[in-house]
Amino acid sequence: MKRPIQTAMTILPPGLPEGAENISRGGFNHYVGPIWRLPADGEVRRFALAVADKHMNGSGGLHGGMIMTFADISMSQTSRAATGAPSCSTVSLTCDFVGPGKLGDVLESRVRVTRQTRTMVFLSADIMCGDRVVAVATGLWRIAS
Repeated sequence: MKRPIQTAMTILPPGLPEGAENISRGGFNHYVGPIWRLPADGEVRRFALAVADKHMNGSGGLHGGMIMTFADISMSQTSRAATGAPSCSTVSLTCDFVGPGKLGDVLESRVRVTRQTRTMVFLSADIMCGDRVVAVATGLWRIAS
């Protein structure tokens, strides 16, 4: 059962385009979000995260676990959209950290389906801040039967 979006989480942060949709619905996603679905760019599905204080590590940078969480959520959303399946489960997720994320950054996850079989979806994501690459992720999702 889907939980309603929390009203306080629906305020569009500066830097996000009109039409962005909050996809952080309850549970874990409520605590790490909000994460926003942006209009697609052709075959590329797009998501955004406004980096807040709660996302920072003890050294003052964006926590690597948050970057991987953002990649996982955006890639999972894309796998479901591509397959029409009610759910897809992460089988593997690899993330290369390329540059730092900073407080106040608006990150964008640009996700592509690279291959799809009857039971699996292969995806890649570039996590960007403007033109700056923060991370590159690849992963495999199992399609629910």
